[in-house]
Amino acid sequence: MLKVGMELLLETDNQNEEKYKAKIADFDENKIYISYPLGVTSNKTKFLRTDTHMYASFVDEESGAYLFKTKIIGRVKNQIPLLVLTFPDVEHLMKIQRRQFVRIDVAIDVSLQLLESGDVIPTVTEDFSAGGCAVLLPKNVTINRGEIGKICVVLPMQSGEYVYLNLDCRLIRSFDKKKRQFASIQFLNVKNVEQQQLMRFCFEKQLEYRKRGLTN
Repeated sequence: MLKVGMELLLETDNQNEEKYKAKIADFDENKIYISYPLGVTSNKTKFLRTDTHMYASFVDEESGAYLFKTKIIGRVKNQIPLLVLTFPDVEHLMKIQRRQFVRIDVAIDVSLQLLESGDVIPTVTEDFSAGGCAVLLPKNVTINRGEIGKICVVLPMQSGEYVYLNLDCRLIRSFDKKKRQFASIQFLNVKNVEQQQLMRFCFEKQLEYRKRGLTN
């Protein structure tokens, strides 16, 4: 899965900080040795302190893309200076689906704005993924399949911060469940930074559910 020379994309808990890229110089069962990270935008070397917690992602051409939590646990001097990162067990890797995102059962606050009618609907999700969600519809609210709108999503992150995303969306369908009406929403025109935040939230929830012995 991991290979020497493979590129890692790194992101700290600070959402205002740029992402970093680094090359894998070596690895063993639970450690990764990487070159000093470069800013994706600035291309400048970044000094990151020991114990810095991060999210890392990589792409394996054979098995796909993966995301995992890590932290810097040391430094070594080889032919070039290297950082040492933790590498989790395989079950703590989140596979990033390129066409279909993992859906989790979670209730988070959202506000849906329908462009045709101008209606603004504050509601909660029934389930959620990095590609869309299902939301509870108030009584007597009707939607048109394929209608375009805006959705404001509030993501409660594990760090305690709240990430607010305003996304374009499309109404896929409405359906009944447990005598209540729901709508399936697809996110549109999602920027790379927003996609990373959506995947990070879903990843954190998956880990939380596993620790609590819950399944989706």
